[in-house]
Amino acid sequence: MTPVLDIGEFSLGFGTTQGPARVLDRVDLAVGPGEIVGLVGESGCGKTTLARAILGMLPEHQARIDGGHIRLDGIDMLQNSEAARHARGRLVTLVPQDPYASFNPLFRVGTQIADLMRWTAPTRKRRRFGGSRRIDEAAALEMLAAVQLPQPRKILARYPHQLSGGQRQRVMIAMALLPQPRIIIADEPTAALDAIVQAQILRLLRRIAAERGVAILFATHNLGAAWEICDRIAVLYAGQIVEAAPRDAFFARPRHPYTRGLLASMPEPGRDPVGIPGDVPSPLSPSLGCPFSPRCSRASNICRDARPSLGEEEPGHWVACHHPAAAPFASV
Repeated sequence: MTPVLDIGEFSLGFGTTQGPARVLDRVDLAVGPGEIVGLVGESGCGKTTLARAILGMLPEHQARIDGGHIRLDGIDMLQNSEAARHARGRLVTLVPQDPYASFNPLFRVGTQIADLMRWTAPTRKRRRFGGSRRIDEAAALEMLAAVQLPQPRKILARYPHQLSGGQRQRVMIAMALLPQPRIIIADEPTAALDAIVQAQILRLLRRIAAERGVAILFATHNLGAAWEICDRIAVLYAGQIVEAAPRDAFFARPRHPYTRGLLASMPEPGRDPVGIPGDVPSPLSPSLGCPFSPRCSRASNICRDARPSLGEEEPGHWVACHHPAAAPFASV
């Protein structure tokens, strides 16, 4: 299966007053049509930065690409080409963490959807906006109904503050779908929602991927959400992919010590979560060896001196570790 999104050996840094900071380090990741790939890790591990790199939303004079590629449907997204500019907001769209902050509070939802369609709708190049208002409204109503918003015409007439958090996020998902993208970047899309609404949004994303064949890169720190909807899960630590596996293997047989630490930190009935000692290393002084070695009980001299390569331990299960665990994971 040809991936929709193909990221290879991608490295990215930022210039700071204290020197260069390496934020992403030789990241390899692929997402296929209709597939949901979870990108998990602690806050600050590089999830949002990777999403912004795909979307072309990096600060122009601070970000420095040090190598690798990001290809979307074969388009080189790191080049400032017409094809890459056209792909952003059309072939790839975003569902943000905070939908309220993404709306303009001064305009009705319908006005903001119309503005989006004016610039990104697939049919826009064939006709002028002014002559297609009814068709655009019909498409918007159809998409709002598709994301299970009742009375969509009333939704169009409301201001963002008149919607609930769950309604705003469903509108955001509808807006992400209207350009008919090949992939959606969902960046912590349920973080600001209560548990019941979270479950509804997760089911909606799962249905969209299955029925429409849209690929989804789901960035989250919530392992429970990743379990609910992801086909595969990749772990990002200190800007590096340290493990990637199908969902069932990821939760039953994690191989990297950091992954096992993440799973042990999940709260479960009858036990206290176990934290991971130590801190994430600073991007200002990246390690020559494994970035997790200062926090790892299995670390040896080779871990501190040589970076482990990402290798396939079993079909589809990739690990970057000199001493990967072999036993199934036990949460207690």
